[in-house]
Amino acid sequence: MSQPEPHPQPVASLARARVTRGTTVLLPELSLEVLPGELLTVVGPSGAGKSTLLGLLAGLIQPTGGSVRRPEDSGGSARLVFQEPRLLPWRTAEENVRLGLEFRANGGSGIGHAHDADERVHRLLQELGIAELANRMPEELSGGQAQRVAIARAVAAAPTLLLLDEPFSALDPVTRADTQQWLRAVHRQLGLSTVLVTHDLSEAVRLGDRIAVLKRGGALEVFEAAGTDPVTLESELLRSFTQLDEGDEVAPVRSPRARSRREFISVAAAGALIALPLAASALVRPAANAQQSPPGAAEAAEIERAELRIGYLPITDAAPLLIAHDSGAFSERGIDTPTPTLFRSWATLVEALQGGSIDVAHLLMPLAMQLRYDAEVPIKVLAWNHVNGSALAVRHEIDDVAGLAGTSVAVPGWFSIHNVVLQQMLRATGLTAVINTPPSAEAGTVQLVVLAPADMPTALGNGAISGYIVAEPFCAVAEAQGIGKILRFTGDVWKEHACCVTVVREDLVSERPELAQRVADAVVAAQRLILEDRAAAADRLSAGGYLPQPPQAIAKVLIEHSETQDAYAASGAVEHLEWEQPRIGFQPYAYPSYTERLVEELRLTTVDANTEWLAGLNPATVHDDLVSTVINQRAVEAAGGLSAFGATSTRKELVQP
Repeated sequence: MSQPEPHPQPVASLARARVTRGTTVLLPELSLEVLPGELLTVVGPSGAGKSTLLGLLAGLIQPTGGSVRRPEDSGGSARLVFQEPRLLPWRTAEENVRLGLEFRANGGSGIGHAHDADERVHRLLQELGIAELANRMPEELSGGQAQRVAIARAVAAAPTLLLLDEPFSALDPVTRADTQQWLRAVHRQLGLSTVLVTHDLSEAVRLGDRIAVLKRGGALEVFEAAGTDPVTLESELLRSFTQLDEGDEVAPVRSPRARSRREFISVAAAGALIALPLAASALVRPAANAQQSPPGAAEAAEIERAELRIGYLPITDAAPLLIAHDSGAFSERGIDTPTPTLFRSWATLVEALQGGSIDVAHLLMPLAMQLRYDAEVPIKVLAWNHVNGSALAVRHEIDDVAGLAGTSVAVPGWFSIHNVVLQQMLRATGLTAVINTPPSAEAGTVQLVVLAPADMPTALGNGAISGYIVAEPFCAVAEAQGIGKILRFTGDVWKEHACCVTVVREDLVSERPELAQRVADAVVAAQRLILEDRAAAADRLSAGGYLPQPPQAIAKVLIEHSETQDAYAASGAVEHLEWEQPRIGFQPYAYPSYTERLVEELRLTTVDANTEWLAGLNPATVHDDLVSTVINQRAVEAAGGLSAFGATSTRKELVQP
């Protein structure tokens, strides 16, 4: 009779572990096992105790109750890698990695002769695929390269447990995705037991063999990732995770079936968010002219139908794509769109688009530019997705941009209009943006950090940052929760700037231009729908289950801004009332002047990423290469022309920080 396989002895474990500081409970009773050779990801909101958990496993924190079994208890060791690489600036990358062996020698294990150590480091760099970085100084490394060197330094000490504390949070989406893939390959190669703490749910799902969700109050739930579709798993976890971050009840994460226009529910009044029975005031097609009307049901039946998959982040930037799906605008044009896929990070959205898991998405305009010219991801812009739609939210005691000196401010990514506009405001005030450097009020510096949008309100509320600049409705969430205020709207700095754009892979445009045209037509028609009934759009985004934020926050962005402009003008959040800017606007025409100015502004913007590609761009020619201009213009005309969106054929970029 065969014996059952023994349960593997954990590399480390916590049994009802508890950590208190005075009367404050940092971590309630917690039980967890780290299994041999696994990559365990730990995800949860700020303040749940993730860093405390790592501190317990690393031996940096002693429990005040329960028990902790660490690798050292059985002759092993643990190594901790922090969010910042913390490389010694006077040592090369290879010499920094060698520190791992020197630390081990100081601990009594010994490393033999110096020649043996050098050979070991050389071999390790080759095994980890970073041998070409060996002779570079830290200042010559990108953020992703520096973090790889930091991880190699920890691995050099041959630990039995590797602990990673949000090692990729400061990286831009493309670099982050690449570094995540590298870590997964390293983990498979070395078979090293690893615990990675992250705020990013997509990162946790993508990397983890198991995912531990640590909730406020100490509850812990562990999910097996093996054999589970990543998108399905992330969808199952997203609702509870978002609730924990937001602190509010949210709608279930689901994307409903496509509805006809007659099912697009009308709302009684702005901000009411009370669905009424269907009436004649329900949304109608934007164009009365038969020439400009989209195909009707009979005409659509004659079109070769196609299925395209939509990907989006849960922000109001995605409204045109979601309303095009919800209202039936895609279906009317012969496009079947299954349940749109919700992604939590730009990195996973980009990867899904590049890999073919989705076909249509909204992307930050600067990110779309970086992807095409730096990462060489072949994408094309079909239309502007929206204009404005973002703001700088700060703590209540900060009354002007100058008050940010000596503090930290979060941006959602280095190549975002948010980072560009923030640094425009800082420069205009005489402040300097710094990265990976402590901020100084005396020197007039502001430290920029990258955070996932869902983590920003929590970080602002607990004082980890003094402000954040991001897409709505996360700024409205800060207002609704009373943890912050709007210091300035981005549309009041750069008038009607494009934030997100609708993109597809270039092969769709080159091989099936008629289908790409139908995609653009549907998205532009949806923008017209939103403009004609913002309240109905807000209701569908909330009640339809597309956006998980509180309905009040979504309504505040889409509906209420015109009613509160005077109050925002009094506070200084709006300085240009004469611009008459909505909090978020919908104008699909892609202006060449904006693309050209954006290239110029990116060259002035500090980022922790490669910018060599920017030097080789000709601002005057980027637009026609990046944007499908003919498709864009035809879609605008089909929806009633520029006048239907309050736009004209030319404009001058107006930037007044």
